[in-house]
Amino acid sequence: MWLKPATSEYSQPLLEDWQQMRHGQWWCDALEDALAPHWETVFGHYLLKLGSLSASLPNNCRIREQYSVGMGKNAEVKAQLHALPFFENTVDAVLLAHELEYHADPHAVLREVNRVMRSDGHLILALNNPFSPGQLIRVVPGAGRYAPWNSRMFSPQRVRDWLSLMHYEVLAFGYFAAGVPWSKTRDPEQGWAWLLDNAPWLQAGYYLVARKREWPLTPMRLAERRQKRSLRPESVAAGRYSKS
Repeated sequence: MWLKPATSEYSQPLLEDWQQMRHGQWWCDALEDALAPHWETVFGHYLLKLGSLSASLPNNCRIREQYSVGMGKNAEVKAQLHALPFFENTVDAVLLAHELEYHADPHAVLREVNRVMRSDGHLILALNNPFSPGQLIRVVPGAGRYAPWNSRMFSPQRVRDWLSLMHYEVLAFGYFAAGVPWSKTRDPEQGWAWLLDNAPWLQAGYYLVARKREWPLTPMRLAERRQKRSLRPESVAAGRYSKS
């Protein structure tokens, strides 16, 4: 089964272009349409687009300072995704489009994103849907050499668990790409659009929009503590009580 531990040995390189995926432009357009209404809620000063696919994904985000980060030839900041060259709490939003499935240590990537993310910052993730009928081609010998079927698969609930451990609140969740991109020449949505529109959990990909939450501890006021302490019944030592 292709649902394997995130820490298992994995050696596939990160994707450098949408065209490396079967019907890559179809994937890109579908994700762009799915995320379009959510960019309006993302604000701040700095947006990091991690990986080549994230960098080439169009967006209508209001954040003007957007930087592509990765080892690709067009990256504005050359860096490994698990070792970002930024100070803590300096970034307002991060986009990760189909990067966790291909990275050798997705946990390290998320920890690094959490380190540089400001409180109330937004994290936008896009991944392949392991429950899509398009994944059945993985059982065909040789199919695993081509993207997106050469990646690992992480279920939505699994990714939600990762985010919850870092205190991220999922604001939006949905599916995109209503089709099955098996054939190189055939339209991926031909013959599948009606089914996948009515059963969106079977679409080719899914996305999450999450927000980093930090609730600081509020110390109890000294007066309140003294008041509570005065209300406690005082104990009397045995044998020390005498009648007057």
